[in-house]
Amino acid sequence: MKRAFFTLLVLVCGVAARAQGPVEAAPSPPPVRSTRPKIGLVLEGGGALGLAHVGVIQVLEELHIPVDFIAGTSMGGLVGGIYAAGNTPQEMKALVRQIHWNDVLRGRTPYRQLLFRRKEDRRDYPNRFEFGLKKGVQFPSGFNSGQDVGLILDQLALPYTEIGSFDQLPIPFRCVATDLETGEGHIFDRGSLGQALRATMSLPAVFPPVERNGKVYVDGGLVNNLPVDVVRQMGADVVIAVHLATAPFQPHEPLSSLGVLGRSLAVVIALNEKHSLDSLTKADVRIDVDLAAFDTTDYNNFEKIEAAGYKSANAAKDMLAGLSVDNATFAAYEERRLNRKKELPVPRFIEVQGTRPEIKEGIQHELAALVNRPIEIDELNTKMTDITGLGRFNRAGYRLVDRDGKQGLLVQVDEKPYAPPTVQPLLAIDGSDFRQVLFSVGARITFLDLGGYRSELRTDVIAGSKYGLSTEYYHPLGRFSNWFVAPRAYVSTGPFNLYTDNRIFAEYRQKIIGTGVDVGYAFTRNSELRFGYDVGFQKLSRQIGLPELPTLRGRTGVTNLSYVLDRTDDPTIPGQGLRMRTQFKWLDANPGSTEQFPTVEMRGGGFQRTGERSSLFLLASGGSTVGRNPDGLPPFSLGGPLRLGAYGINELLTNQYFLFQPGYLYRLKQISPFLGDSVYLLGAYEVGKAYGSLSKSRLPQDGTGGLVIQTIFGPVFIGGSVGDHGHRAFYFAVGRLF
Repeated sequence: MKRAFFTLLVLVCGVAARAQGPVEAAPSPPPVRSTRPKIGLVLEGGGALGLAHVGVIQVLEELHIPVDFIAGTSMGGLVGGIYAAGNTPQEMKALVRQIHWNDVLRGRTPYRQLLFRRKEDRRDYPNRFEFGLKKGVQFPSGFNSGQDVGLILDQLALPYTEIGSFDQLPIPFRCVATDLETGEGHIFDRGSLGQALRATMSLPAVFPPVERNGKVYVDGGLVNNLPVDVVRQMGADVVIAVHLATAPFQPHEPLSSLGVLGRSLAVVIALNEKHSLDSLTKADVRIDVDLAAFDTTDYNNFEKIEAAGYKSANAAKDMLAGLSVDNATFAAYEERRLNRKKELPVPRFIEVQGTRPEIKEGIQHELAALVNRPIEIDELNTKMTDITGLGRFNRAGYRLVDRDGKQGLLVQVDEKPYAPPTVQPLLAIDGSDFRQVLFSVGARITFLDLGGYRSELRTDVIAGSKYGLSTEYYHPLGRFSNWFVAPRAYVSTGPFNLYTDNRIFAEYRQKIIGTGVDVGYAFTRNSELRFGYDVGFQKLSRQIGLPELPTLRGRTGVTNLSYVLDRTDDPTIPGQGLRMRTQFKWLDANPGSTEQFPTVEMRGGGFQRTGERSSLFLLASGGSTVGRNPDGLPPFSLGGPLRLGAYGINELLTNQYFLFQPGYLYRLKQISPFLGDSVYLLGAYEVGKAYGSLSKSRLPQDGTGGLVIQTIFGPVFIGGSVGDHGHRAFYFAVGRLF
């Protein structure tokens, strides 16, 4: 089953599968020539396994074997492109080590760099699914937007974006992609180097295909995973081919339908590899790298995979010895290669392509500080990720262009072809009381630029245990203004249960309808201030149980002032940062109450990493009616998961409370980035006070523990709490945690 699972991952990780079975005997060493032959290097695709090529290249340099031509496919194309661009093996290792591979394969904009409203989306809808309604129901063309991969390639290719041919690189280079229209291989030999490398690595359904000159290209491993013939055509006299050999297929292992599909793809690619190795254009020197102990997704085992490549190439040094040159010849070769390496110029302008004029103007406004000063790659990459954090683009990349004799940066943004409007689906399972599990489905639909640039209409729909419809129109008061106005309307109905000793003693139904408007100021991507007024109608009616509360109905009127700050690094399971919400309300009308009264509530949490896998956190909250004791439904409550979990939801109703929750998070293991993120162990101590409640405890408290699994469907929490006076509970949920 494990082999079948990883064979499937070959299909979904943007890489090509490897030929299976035992390696063949290597051919005899090529004869020594009186004049140096032109040497071509061919690098095979293979996902994480392709990182073994770095070790092979290191051995070639140690043996003073000059490489005159390089051709590669998929990951072989990426490694070959890095080497062809003039990087040494040591520089290649440093580049690979600094890549956070799980983040790259997960393909999501970092939470810290999202626009404030996009952060709200990620918190409220923490799954990874999104589709659009631009031309009917449309889904993304790839599981991964390719933004992180694209930035790596743009960084590599930036000095060479204006060259006429890949022959002008420090080492002439080619890579292979598949033309979806013809089903044939396409050899990239000119144009944008970054675009060519994206095309050779773009496995269908994982990364979006690359469109160029009216053609659509995907991963070249489908047609020519080991392009020996390509490097022959470049003029190589001697061809060194690096083959990545994995464990043979085990027919006795069970295969799912998807496993069969993945294995079938492996067979297709193995056939084109066999053709490359055994045809008339076969390699003169074949280096077989034994990678049976690794899988195509083992990016975090880079050092071991690179070492395997080094070991295999070093074992073949007797066969390679005939291609070595003397020190003087190799030094001259290195000097020629170094002289062809280009340095980055100082950009004199910024140009944006791929979107409407008003959006271009906004992006150019944000990037203006990059003009007339040396390019800092980290800063430039951060700016590109900030652009994708707006939520309207699949990716943002860059290259150099020449305009009227001046060099500048061309920023290419790719709008989502399927949106707006954007649809984020919701699946919510609330097992706060496992005896009465609540289940709901819904969606958030967002229209952009309605009524002006940066304006948006956001509508939420939910059905199931709870029904609701809400909509808000967000409109900035100026094209680049941080001030905004936000009218809204909402209606909802759902259960409102009352507990005692963690058991339901009354079931109520709460219905709310209302409308309101806010005026606000967006300080940064991390914080927002709002002031507004809501008016509506609320009804709370008993369905089953004792009449603890009378039926309440009537008008609501609320003036509110709120401030939200979110500097955390994750919407659901933060490991670092601060999150806070402060809200003041003045209720001039409230069902069951004959007086006006204020409320103040603050909720916050700080998260601090204590190690690579662990974090400490402290959550604190408190609320008060500021000395008033209004009639009707109390505005605050404690009870339920991470709100004194040993107590039932709404078990402690109060006009004034506080709650402290110190805790610890430990990452047990990482899971495939295509299935989620990590599995965490959570432990917390909770102590609070609900003034005026009927609790038997002066300071209700409990200990909470459980597992949190970050999945593509959202965080899954399974745990329980044990508290004082016999309170205890087991619960689970899919949805937001903190």
